[in-house]
Amino acid sequence: MCETGQQMVDILFRAFALVGLTICFTAAPAVACTPGEQACPMVLKMKRGATSITVEAAVSLKHPIFYFTFDAREAQNLTIHTVGGGVKTGAGYPISGPDGVSDGVTENAPYKLPKTGAYVIEVHANTMASPGPFGRFRMTMTIQ
Repeated sequence: MCETGQQMVDILFRAFALVGLTICFTAAPAVACTPGEQACPMVLKMKRGATSITVEAAVSLKHPIFYFTFDAREAQNLTIHTVGGGVKTGAGYPISGPDGVSDGVTENAPYKLPKTGAYVIEVHANTMASPGPFGRFRMTMTIQ
């Protein structure tokens, strides 16, 4: 005898109830990708012929680090400038390259990119900033 799908579910529920087991069906929460998180860095792509791009983002208590990614070629010079948001600038911006090597980019100082490929830059909230470490910031990235 063939049962329908609903009949099979009913039979299984009764069988588990007889042996004292509980079945819970819950929907798995959707994993949202929020641009700027480590798993979902904001992609920076310049218009054809451009050498710089300016973007706005924010650091917060929930997201104290904002991540950007971009593609570049070996030996190009990268310069970063930020305004606002209480972000750290003195110690430089952590950058990791296509080979996984990490380094730091000093604000307003050219940084020679060592490899061709995708890079990730981190912008950190500055917990020592006045009036506070969080908020919106504007970042200009120049690649020549």
